[in-house]
Amino acid sequence: MSKIRTRYAPSPTGYFHIGGARTALFNYLFAKHYGGDFIVRIEDTDVDRNVSGATDVQLDGLDWLGIIPDESPRNPKEFKPYIQSENFPYFREIGEELVKEGKAYYCFCTSEELEEQRKNALAHGVTPKYNRTCLFLTKEQIDEKLKQKIPYSIRLRIPENKVYTWNDLVRGTISVPSDALTDPIIVKSNGIPTYNFAVVLDDHRMEITHILRGEEHISNTPYQLAIMEALNYDVSKVVFGHLSIIIDETGKKLSKRNNDLKQFIADYKNGGYISNAVTNFIALLGWSPSDNTEINSMSDLISKFDEKRISKAPSFFDIKKMNWLDSEYFKKMSETQYLEFVSKFINVDLSTFMNKDLAITCFKDQIQYAEQINSLIFETFLSFSIENINQILSLNSIDQNTFYQCISVLEEAINNYSVIDVNNANLIVNQVKEKTNLKGKPLFMSIRLIVIGKEHGPEMYKILTVIGKEKIIKNIKEYRASII
Repeated sequence: MSKIRTRYAPSPTGYFHIGGARTALFNYLFAKHYGGDFIVRIEDTDVDRNVSGATDVQLDGLDWLGIIPDESPRNPKEFKPYIQSENFPYFREIGEELVKEGKAYYCFCTSEELEEQRKNALAHGVTPKYNRTCLFLTKEQIDEKLKQKIPYSIRLRIPENKVYTWNDLVRGTISVPSDALTDPIIVKSNGIPTYNFAVVLDDHRMEITHILRGEEHISNTPYQLAIMEALNYDVSKVVFGHLSIIIDETGKKLSKRNNDLKQFIADYKNGGYISNAVTNFIALLGWSPSDNTEINSMSDLISKFDEKRISKAPSFFDIKKMNWLDSEYFKKMSETQYLEFVSKFINVDLSTFMNKDLAITCFKDQIQYAEQINSLIFETFLSFSIENINQILSLNSIDQNTFYQCISVLEEAINNYSVIDVNNANLIVNQVKEKTNLKGKPLFMSIRLIVIGKEHGPEMYKILTVIGKEKIIKNIKEYRASII
C-alpha cells in the first residue's frame, strides 16, 4: 500500500470551528496511526468570502491543539503551493484542456438566464438542473461569442446512464446515478476554479490517498468522481469517508449562531482550557477507542485510532463533558504547573490576600477552565456580605447564639498570633473547638460564615490563611456593628 496522505483543507472565511477541528484531528490521527503524512491546504477559491487573517487563525488553532501538519503554507515541501489562489492559472489551463478534449464546454449563459431556468424547473416540480443550452452550440456560434468577448464559464459534461459509486470509509457503499447530477461549472467566468474542480486537482497533485470530511460533502463526491474520470485519474486510489454532523442539546446541527456553546477553538484558548483536554474532547465526537477510556494523550489517540470505530450517528456536543475533561487535566497538574497556567488568566484584585498562591491553588480540584478562577475567587473570598450572613442565620442553618460565641472565641484565638499562616491556622481552629465545645458543621460553618460570609468553602486552614488576621478582625467588627 502506498504511503497514506490525508489533508485538512479549510476555507479562510472565519474562525476555526469545532467541526473543522474534528475533521483536522481525525485526518491527523488516521495518517499518524498508519505512519502517513498530514497536510494542511488553504482553499480560498471563494474570494468574496475570504477574511483577512483567517488562514493564520486556522494554522494557529491547529498548533495550539497539537495537530502539527507535515506540510502546510508555513511548512511547504515539494507539493507547493498550499494556498489555492496561488495556482489559479493552472486550474484554468486544465479546464481549457478538458474543453479541447470534448469533456467540458463553454457556457455563455448569464446569471439571469440561469435563474430563469431554475425558477421554471421549480414551477414544474423538477429538481433544477442546467438545461445544456450551451452544450449544443455549433463551433461557429462559439467562435462568434468568443470573438465578441462574451464572458463564459466552463462546465463539465456529465456522462449519461452512469452510476458513481464509492465505498465510504464511514458509511459503506454509496451510489449516485448521473441523471441526478447537473453539468457543474468547473471554472467561473472570472477564471477562478470552483471548489469541486480545484479540490480534485490539488488532491491528485498532492497525492492525497484518504479524504475524511463532513457529511455535507457527500453531495460533492459524485461530481468529484466525474471530474477525476474526465482527467483520467485512478479513482480507486482515493478513499472517501464522511463524518457525521455534530448536534447540540436540542438535537439540531451545531450552529455558529448558538452563542451559549463554546464552538470556536479561540473560545477554549482564551478561556483558559488546557489544549490537550480540548483535543481529547474533540477526538470523542463521533469516535471512541476500543478500551472506552475517556482520558487519552495525543500519543494514546494516535495508537488507538481505528477508522472502523467512527460512528455514522450524529455526535453530541456536550460542554459539560468538555468541562469535566478539562477539570481532570487540571487535577493531574502539579501545583507549580497549575499556578503558572492559571495565573495568566486572573483579572480580579488579589492585593488584599495574605497568601495569593494559596487563594489560587485551593480551587485546583474543582476548576474547569482557567478563566473560571476569577468567579471562584470573587464568590468565595471577595463577596463578603453582612446581608448574606443574616440570611443564612435566618434559615436556622446554625444557631445564632452558637455563632456569636464562636466569633468571640475566634477573635481571641487570632489575637494570639501576629499573622495567620498554614502552620498556625489549624491551631486557631482547635482553640475555638476546645473553648466552645463545638465540632463538625456548627464549628466550621460558624468560622466560615464570619471569615468569608459563606456557609461552604475551601478547607478551613486555607481560608484563614488567605483572608488573614487583619481582614478577619475587620469582618468581626463590621458584623458586631451591624447588630447593635
